[in-house]
Amino acid sequence: MSTEASVKLAIRNVTHNFGTFRALSDVSLDIRDGEFVCILGASGCGKSTLFNAVSGLLNVSAGQILLDGQSIAGKPGQVGYMLQKDLLLPWRTVLGNITLGASLTRGASKADREKAAELARHYGLGDFLRHYPRALSGGMRQRVALMRTIAAGRELMLLDEPFGALDSQTRIGMQQWLLDIWREMKRTVMFVTHDVDEAIFLADRVVVMLPKPGRIGWIVDIPIPRPRRMDCLTSPDFVEIKRQVMEMLYSQATLHGVPGGLKVPA
Repeated sequence: MSTEASVKLAIRNVTHNFGTFRALSDVSLDIRDGEFVCILGASGCGKSTLFNAVSGLLNVSAGQILLDGQSIAGKPGQVGYMLQKDLLLPWRTVLGNITLGASLTRGASKADREKAAELARHYGLGDFLRHYPRALSGGMRQRVALMRTIAAGRELMLLDEPFGALDSQTRIGMQQWLLDIWREMKRTVMFVTHDVDEAIFLADRVVVMLPKPGRIGWIVDIPIPRPRRMDCLTSPDFVEIKRQVMEMLYSQATLHGVPGGLKVPA
């Protein structure tokens, strides 16, 4: 467990029920400031429910969610949140979509637009500022959506399968692009994915969730050095970590349910 001083997000004994269905059961997790954590698991294991709880969109049945030591349970707007669907507004330009958060909360100022344009140019979107979403590829739309999340200025960003709908080649490029941004901006990231390779490539730690009810089965440290490039996917360390994670996900123990608690295989 992390020391209190280094913890950005503390999830403490969170349980949530939808009627008689228990979606999350006694989930506890500390995420350190500047850490990149991937939440991995099959559909129905509670990943999105956990994200909705951390984002403040869902009031949990029990437990605490603390950001920098302050409760954010049931308080939307404290974190950045990006979904798989880019949700760009078709009548706004790229620049207009990036500054959407400011526009909705207080009105985008000239300084907001200048900062957003500088951010976009720095990360390869400078030539598209006046374009509308209909003129962009899927990968470009996701870049704009991520810039919008970053421009909101929140230190913790929740990314819910943002690359899940992209083709494999575009997805690889987006993963590398995201790591470059994360390394420069030093934000704290929670990233949901179904993809084992993606989780290992991106994360400092991979949190493997088990279903029915949703709970943490294992937390796996990823010791692969940074900065990472795609050639690390064929390294012996990567292959061994992937073997372990796949075994966790598809072992008979996982399929039939494992008692709560954190376990990391030797």
